[in-house]
Amino acid sequence: METNQSKKVVPLKKGLFEISESGEVAHLIGSKCKTCNDTFFPKRYSCLSCGGRELDTVALSKKGRVWTYTIARQTPAVSLIKAPYAIAYVELPEGAIVLTVMEDCELDKVKIGMEVQLTTKKVSEDPEGNDVIAFEFKPVEG
Repeated sequence: METNQSKKVVPLKKGLFEISESGEVAHLIGSKCKTCNDTFFPKRYSCLSCGGRELDTVALSKKGRVWTYTIARQTPAVSLIKAPYAIAYVELPEGAIVLTVMEDCELDKVKIGMEVQLTTKKVSEDPEGNDVIAFEFKPVEG
């Protein structure tokens, strides 16, 4: 069997997160307004709070808390994942709120305020055979 020595890990969508050398998410990429200090995800070019146009690109925390969630019990026709799964808004310490899927967890234990951490999940392979990954959050163990 021949192995692909040049196989890479690539993001599902560029610009949402940085990938470390090991293929894990190093951090999400957000924006912080220089005028009002509000932080956003994904990266923005104008501030939703004050309308400012001077925003810095920032690395966001890998841990946060579930702000709210719902459980999806049906799979949309073109979905990369199968129901059931949680769809959650996660609030990060910087104040940014991230929409995420929580697939690899016990759904009956998902709660508002629970601590979660950033992780990756392979969702497909691209035409060159590279692993395509997306980010998601999962409950902090322990």
